Amino acid sequence: MSSHLALAAGIMLGVAVSASVPAVAQDLKQVARNRTLVTQGWDFYNQVQAPGNLSPYNGVLLNQRQVLHYTVTESLFYTNHVTNELVPWQAQSYTVSPDFREVTIVLRDGVRWADGKPFTAADVAFTFDTLKANAPEMALSGAIREWVESATAVDARTVRIKLNKPGPRWAQDTLATGQVTRFVVLPKHVWEGKDAKTFGNVDVAQGWPLGTGPYRVVRSDANSIVFDRLDKWWALDAGLAKALPAPERIIYRPAAADAMAQLFTSGEIDMGRALHVGAFEAARQRNPNLVSWNTRGPVWGVSAGCTHRVVFNNQSAPFDKAEVRRAVAAAINREQIADLAWEGSAPVVYAPFASYDGMKAYTRQLDAQIREAVGKPDAARAQAMLTAAGFTRGPDQRWRMPDGQPWQVTINTQQGDPIGPVVARQMQAAGIDTVFKPMADAQYFDALAGGTYNAAVFVHCGSLYDPWQTLEHFHSKYAPAAGTRAPNLRAITRYRNPELDALLDRMEARRPSPTDADYMALVREATAIVMRDMPQVSVTEEMHTLTMNTTYWTGWPSAADPYVAPFPAWDGFALVVHRLKPRQ
Repeated sequence: MSSHLALAAGIMLGVAVSASVPAVAQDLKQVARNRTLVTQGWDFYNQVQAPGNLSPYNGVLLNQRQVLHYTVTESLFYTNHVTNELVPWQAQSYTVSPDFREVTIVLRDGVRWADGKPFTAADVAFTFDTLKANAPEMALSGAIREWVESATAVDARTVRIKLNKPGPRWAQDTLATGQVTRFVVLPKHVWEGKDAKTFGNVDVAQGWPLGTGPYRVVRSDANSIVFDRLDKWWALDAGLAKALPAPERIIYRPAAADAMAQLFTSGEIDMGRALHVGAFEAARQRNPNLVSWNTRGPVWGVSAGCTHRVVFNNQSAPFDKAEVRRAVAAAINREQIADLAWEGSAPVVYAPFASYDGMKAYTRQLDAQIREAVGKPDAARAQAMLTAAGFTRGPDQRWRMPDGQPWQVTINTQQGDPIGPVVARQMQAAGIDTVFKPMADAQYFDALAGGTYNAAVFVHCGSLYDPWQTLEHFHSKYAPAAGTRAPNLRAITRYRNPELDALLDRMEARRPSPTDADYMALVREATAIVMRDMPQVSVTEEMHTLTMNTTYWTGWPSAADPYVAPFPAWDGFALVVHRLKPRQ
């Protein structure tokens, strides 16, 4: 995902919202378990984070990402990232001007909000204006202010967007990608006059949050958020859908990492965060109704368009020196990580590029260059580089920094992350005093955003169809002053290089194509700089062993039926909910 979806500074985990809105409805009707879809969401929480905040823009790791995007809210466009196919939804089309400075969106006829009011171009323009006016405090707002000069409702179904600079990828990446941050159209008749930065958007009696989706919130508290299916849905009337979704109720019930396997095994949840391959195979022995993307292992899962990386805080000594980062890279054995951390279920990578078909057209041309730059794991080479950088071995054979102080590295990880222990052991074997620190998601993401970390294991997402989508995360514009928060959760290295910036700016203004020799020359040059300076070490591709329970529901996407990428955290997951069928 590109800079167009950059995260606004200071809102990684949410902002204060009004606490006066009623969030709880009592006396819910009874719905049978075999007509109820139960989801853990995606991120690991022990309880609902901010149940009184159901705003799509106040907190990117809150409830929009967990569940709202496939219940209440819908998107202008979805994308099947497996095939890079555009799926028009609230809108029927968009066009981009030849100079890439203007985008025209045509909305689908007949789209309505759940309260029956028309969904119009005025709502879309109002949303852009609201984000620009509240930048950078709201999610996506910083990127919208950077890119959008104006958004105008030409008529009820047509929106014209003028950009501040050429954006050949802007429409696809901002309006149709929908991964971490996403463009969600706000109902003007609800949000107008509200303080958008603090509006919690929860009032069950008034039907808030209001969206165009086929579900409404009937309860939101610390234990769960409950959604019931509506009797009417515009997509049914418009002929876009053949029937209302089969689940009559959807319940979001958060859970921590250590509970997931048991919840799947016992049938208490139908979907949620992927299991690690060993846990999936063990759970599947106990509950044969569990399925994943592939029907056999060890690669059960599917690419998320992301790679796993050991990321360095390039503002934190000694990782502010490229030779130190390269030395650590030489000490890391990717093949061992793939075998021990992922049990062979994730392929090795050397650069931050995933294996979607659109990317392979580039990576086939870059592979030899990347492998030559990285080289093989080599303890002697790591030692030589550290020695050249002024490091010395102490009596305990541990490396000491040039000032003689012990060099101690802490690698932050998420709970249940299998890479951290392996990398820590590899670095210890190279004489680097290293520990890994598992953290709850809230604290983990806060440290990444605030720059209060030395090293971390984190995914690097975005390489869906163009290398620029991840390379641009090394642009200096994402390297804030020490002590301030990063503006993009995917761009957390705090690396600066004006030479690379100039290349990335030239790439940004061009339409990407692996057959364009001039564009490929820019890709090669930018990739060479990143591999030389090593602001992070890419180790394996993120192949999620997505776990889906067929005890109550069938119709999940799979390698045999890849109608959409199967990630519950992505906007396209609404298409999965629409396809599910009750097994009983």
